[in-house]
Amino acid sequence: MNHKIIASQFFKAQSRLKFMTGLKAIMLVLATFLLATEAIQAQSVKRIEIPVGGGDDNKLQVISLGDEGLVVLSKTSKKTFSITKFDTDLQLGWSLNGDLEENQNFVDYYRDGRDVYLLFSKYNSDLYQIIKVSTGIGIMQKFFFENITRFEVSEFKVHNDFAYLAGMVKDEPVLMSVNLHKLQPRILAGGLKGTASISSLDFDDENNLLVVSYSVKKGRSSYMVVKRINQNGKIVEHLSVEPEEDYGLLTGKLFSLNDGTQLMIGNYGFRGYQSNGVPMSQGLYISKVDEDNTEYLKLHSFTEFRNFFKFMSQKQQDRIERQINKKRDKGSDLRLNYRVLVHDIIQKDDQYILVAEVFYPEFRNNNTFYGSPMYGNPFWSPYGYGMGGYRYFGMNSWAWNPWLWSGNRGFNNQQFDGFKYTHAVVAGFDKKGNLIWDNSFSFDNLKTYELKEKVKIKTDNNEITLVYSNKGKLSTKIVRGNDVVEGNKIIEIETAREGDKVRDTSTDDIEYWHQNYYLAWGYQKISNKNDGSRRVFYLNKIAF
Repeated sequence: MNHKIIASQFFKAQSRLKFMTGLKAIMLVLATFLLATEAIQAQSVKRIEIPVGGGDDNKLQVISLGDEGLVVLSKTSKKTFSITKFDTDLQLGWSLNGDLEENQNFVDYYRDGRDVYLLFSKYNSDLYQIIKVSTGIGIMQKFFFENITRFEVSEFKVHNDFAYLAGMVKDEPVLMSVNLHKLQPRILAGGLKGTASISSLDFDDENNLLVVSYSVKKGRSSYMVVKRINQNGKIVEHLSVEPEEDYGLLTGKLFSLNDGTQLMIGNYGFRGYQSNGVPMSQGLYISKVDEDNTEYLKLHSFTEFRNFFKFMSQKQQDRIERQINKKRDKGSDLRLNYRVLVHDIIQKDDQYILVAEVFYPEFRNNNTFYGSPMYGNPFWSPYGYGMGGYRYFGMNSWAWNPWLWSGNRGFNNQQFDGFKYTHAVVAGFDKKGNLIWDNSFSFDNLKTYELKEKVKIKTDNNEITLVYSNKGKLSTKIVRGNDVVEGNKIIEIETAREGDKVRDTSTDDIEYWHQNYYLAWGYQKISNKNDGSRRVFYLNKIAF
């Protein structure tokens, strides 16, 4: 059903008003229009399938180009790869093939609005390759350079023909720049006291500066540091963002908004409060900073949120509410124990919108699972166990905090078994950092082996649509401030042929694409009594 059909139904309903009067007729017209609108709430517009083998999961990478379409990166052998461009109608645009050094793996990508930069490396090698792809005309340019061995990259960005890589080497933070014309790597900005990790990279275009955020632990204190660095590697400004004595800032990212405002957001916890040596999150913070000082730092405990605990049963909610009130009557706050993945900030009118997903790692031990959605996992370490040479949380800088590791990985026969997501929280803040509203979105048995953002949102006037994909289905919820416009709704992702039955879906994901369209992708094993079975990588264009 499309908008023309909606309009047709609307005008047909209007013509019936000649025979009806009063409020009943108006209600009938409105109901007809709303029913037609709901039918297009999530509609699969087009799907393409790429045949894959049984062991090809994670060999294809989707990079959205917004209203310019998308590219699919595929590693075709140990030494070759291909890049294919599709437009927004999923029509083939162009395809390129390229060569790699043997066993080089895809690490990360960065898009600067015009071009896409792909980073390849091998974990135990010092040879790196950056491939610049001009997505409009389909041209590649390759850059080779030597780097530090065993450099675990968490951030990769390109700006003004300089590539910037941030990560860890032997548990120490490393920031490197590479001049893409001269192919000269250069180590930048050290000298932090205590244990530190790089949280984010940003750019100050007006002053031509690189802005780097660090998460720092010194003694029992944990806080954020912001450094501004010129292209010669000199630190021109240094700013610390520190909470009150009782608290610690666990993670943080600095964002430069279009109006010049600079905000740091992340999660915080009570100073020294740990579960088996691992600091736990109490809530979210938002801080406004400038070049010289912190204008404000607002801490918001999850106990202040109206809907944070809605993922629990009513009995659990009532119990924790009593505990919160009991602590509040004594002038204190109930200490919580959560792990939180915070999204990038969204500026909407006069509000700042934050989204965070609550998760915990699961471990398998002789068919026994460890982990608790309320109290976390006693054996968790962000280092975890190697996955193809990289840490299991993937290249996610929100989790890149080496000081979070307590040094205890549990028992020898313990095996990491994925991240379990419990729920997401979405909240609105005013320009002074005060909490205005909040809402939540519960996940249904959602687990991944890479810590990444699963819920995606789209803002439309005062409404926010939240959506995530899991096992070939979409789950959606629409909220308006503290209120729920439409509750959790499950939608099947349509396949290509009549009679298809999806037997298995893995590594599926969804992303807001452009206009009112989302892009869903993943791997599926499908059987069909007429066409037999097939295993495919699918791309679905979905209208909301």
